[in-house]
Amino acid sequence: MNATEAPHALAGCDLASLDSSTCERYVSWLLGEENAAAPEEASGLVWALAHCDDGVTWGRYDAVARAWRLGEHVAPEVSPPVRSETLQELRLFGEGGEVLIWRTDAGLWGRVLRETDPVADRDDEANPLRPSNESRILRGGRVIAQCDNDFTHVGDGTGAEQVLPLAASEEQLRAAQVRLEVRHYYEEHAKTGAVRIAATRLVKLTSGDDHGD
Repeated sequence: MNATEAPHALAGCDLASLDSSTCERYVSWLLGEENAAAPEEASGLVWALAHCDDGVTWGRYDAVARAWRLGEHVAPEVSPPVRSETLQELRLFGEGGEVLIWRTDAGLWGRVLRETDPVADRDDEANPLRPSNESRILRGGRVIAQCDNDFTHVGDGTGAEQVLPLAASEEQLRAAQVRLEVRHYYEEHAKTGAVRIAATRLVKLTSGDDHGD
């Protein structure tokens, strides 16, 4: 698994940490560097969200080209380049799981989260630890430009801008249909029985009416 610890199970998912060298492999794969093969746990990862020192860059995996399309490729004036030296946090995610990488004083570190039986766990209403979904409206109320590779440059009334990795219309933005689905996983305190969120991950972006649970 390229992890430094044995997997930790929560209701609906397994978690395992990733060492620095594996995190660097993910970054190299994202950037399409020469001879950078997809890491072992990369199957099913479709979306990317990178927080860098100089801004935010979204991405989407092109399965036909077997390469990542990043906001920096279509609108470099808005989306900064992703570099190991300036990367603060990176999320690569899809329906089946997420890789989360963050910067520490010792370099990059991370964890991989994989779904175990998401449908069964979410449908079991008697289980207080069942995962739950949250649908977040993405920032942006107007389309500034439609970019190559189905990216959309959007902005809002405050002057904030971002380049989203999907085709979106101004009507969809104003109707709050462009959203990010987030999933929460829970654990129960052994002594008190209190239930708390133990892990949260990104699942997918949508631009239609269906936003999940």
